[in-house]
Amino acid sequence: MESGTVLQDRYQIVRSLGKGGFGQTFEVKDKGPSGGRTSKAKVLKILTLDRFQESKNRQKVVALFQREAEVLIRLNHPGIPKVEPDGYFTWARQEQELLHCLVMEKIEGQNLRSWLRSRADQPILQDQAILWLKQLLDILNQLHHQELFHRDIKPPNIMLRPDGQMVLVDFGAVREITETYLQRQKGDETGTVIVSAGYTPPEQAEGRAVLQSDFFALGRTFVHLLTGQHPTNFDTDPRTGRLNWRDSAPQISKALAGLVDYLMEPFPGRRPQTAEEVMRCLAEVTANGSESTAFASSGSPPPQRPPLNRSAQSVDSRDSTPSRRSTPSRPNAIASFLPTLALLHPWQNAQFRRSLLGHLGSVRALAVSPDGEILASGGYDRTVKLWNLNTGEQLQTLSDHRERVTSLTISSDGKLLASGSHDRTIKLWNLATGDLIHTLDGRFGPIHSVAFDPKGQTLLSSSGTEIKLWAVLTGRSVAAFAGGSESIRSIAISPDGRLLAVGSLDGTVEFRHAQTGKLLHSRSAQVGGIVSLAFSPDGQLLASSSGTSIEIWGLRLGKRLHLLPSQSGEIASVAFSPDGQTLASSGGPAIDLWNLQTGRRLSSLTGHTSLIRSVVFSPVGRTLISGAQDKTIRIWQP
Repeated sequence: MESGTVLQDRYQIVRSLGKGGFGQTFEVKDKGPSGGRTSKAKVLKILTLDRFQESKNRQKVVALFQREAEVLIRLNHPGIPKVEPDGYFTWARQEQELLHCLVMEKIEGQNLRSWLRSRADQPILQDQAILWLKQLLDILNQLHHQELFHRDIKPPNIMLRPDGQMVLVDFGAVREITETYLQRQKGDETGTVIVSAGYTPPEQAEGRAVLQSDFFALGRTFVHLLTGQHPTNFDTDPRTGRLNWRDSAPQISKALAGLVDYLMEPFPGRRPQTAEEVMRCLAEVTANGSESTAFASSGSPPPQRPPLNRSAQSVDSRDSTPSRRSTPSRPNAIASFLPTLALLHPWQNAQFRRSLLGHLGSVRALAVSPDGEILASGGYDRTVKLWNLNTGEQLQTLSDHRERVTSLTISSDGKLLASGSHDRTIKLWNLATGDLIHTLDGRFGPIHSVAFDPKGQTLLSSSGTEIKLWAVLTGRSVAAFAGGSESIRSIAISPDGRLLAVGSLDGTVEFRHAQTGKLLHSRSAQVGGIVSLAFSPDGQLLASSSGTSIEIWGLRLGKRLHLLPSQSGEIASVAFSPDGQTLASSGGPAIDLWNLQTGRRLSSLTGHTSLIRSVVFSPVGRTLISGAQDKTIRIWQP
């Protein structure tokens, strides 16, 4: 396209910036929608379809291009190129073929591949690596919180502004976590494959990318930056699948090298599960300097996640021999648990019993009827499914939500089911018939949590920083109040219906009067935002999860009784057993079961292949149910 060409009566071509397999890039002057006198330099990407002869291939390429536009319009971060709402458009000159165009912020500076070449591929030092890693993790945190992952992180796709700000570019490969890809990820067919040699993880090369695939590519990117060599220059250990690169980066600590290896674990379930988890790990590396040993293991395979707090020692009843990586314990945390020689706990030998298959996306929420007969599940496929918990038979599919289902609750009499969704509505269902009774309009934002009061007359919901009380009989809102300074992710009502616990991303747990919303007192989590809360059946304990730890609060004394550290990953859900003696927590692709009398881990249940989003016990008998991003529900029993 010639210099001086004007598109949309607004964007004037200045010069060509490059040409790739999928399109051309130009610098343009943006005169604004009204064609003002002042102009601003921007970048115009024009999709080239000449090389794609088949219609279906053209459609895929156009869809990728449009997805990049949609993603960049949605995101607002200094590390992501800014695109205005009208930045994507189609344009044709005279009778020529329609062109797909995207105008975005012009990022001044170099990409990291060019930057490395400009300094003769000299490796970066540890301080520089930590600074850049922090910036990129902040960008990924923003992206992942939008339920998106990039799928093509590598030095050419990272820009360095003159002020030192990192910018992640090329969002054409980005994918929504909620999609099922072009084909189901399970089975013989795979989804769209985006491969960059040396940076792409194994599961993505097979068309089964997950959120943690970004961490693998990020780790490989830092191998390149820390060694000055492309990752394909290094051999892979055939025993562990890990890259043998450390000897080429003598300028960094073993701790930082271990963290990079943690990012690049061959199996995604053994990598960090969230960007927040990596940031906490990096903070520990920074705080402890080159002497830190938290991530320094180099001879034997690493644990499923490195310890975040070296002063807190995990107690695991499966292995009473002190680990070589164990460290001094903290008096008021895990070390305060008394050793026990008690009889075998009923959940110590829990076994997998059955899988329930039917969801087409991540299973986000679970609820069991009071009689233990019916299981309700909700997920990213926008459906609620009802199952016979005893036989595994799928009874009904409720499909009225327009976005993912995030929370479920069943009334104490077993007659009503409430489902909360990102479509900003709550739906009340007749559990026996599946009939829709009411649709409650949350209006201001996605619904993150719903809970019935013990009498089943009032429903509580959280959206943003607001909590609403709804009259079940009429479906009308009867009260609303603010709770927490950041988004509320979990609410729980005590068994007697008097106390409401509110957990938010600012890391606080608020205790409020359940009917009036009056704040009684609050507690701060040790690390991270609160994502799950649960009262014990007798109402004496509250479990809260934040990051990779669980805090058990004694409500009578108002004190923290236990701090339980997960070694499996970020904890998404916690649940008490009906007798109140056992706690289940989901961390990454595993479930930890805890003896609440001693604080010991009883066992770790594995079988899911990705993050477990919800765990719940049946109120009757001994049955534990888990739902995960691998689209499956698993049933466990002693």
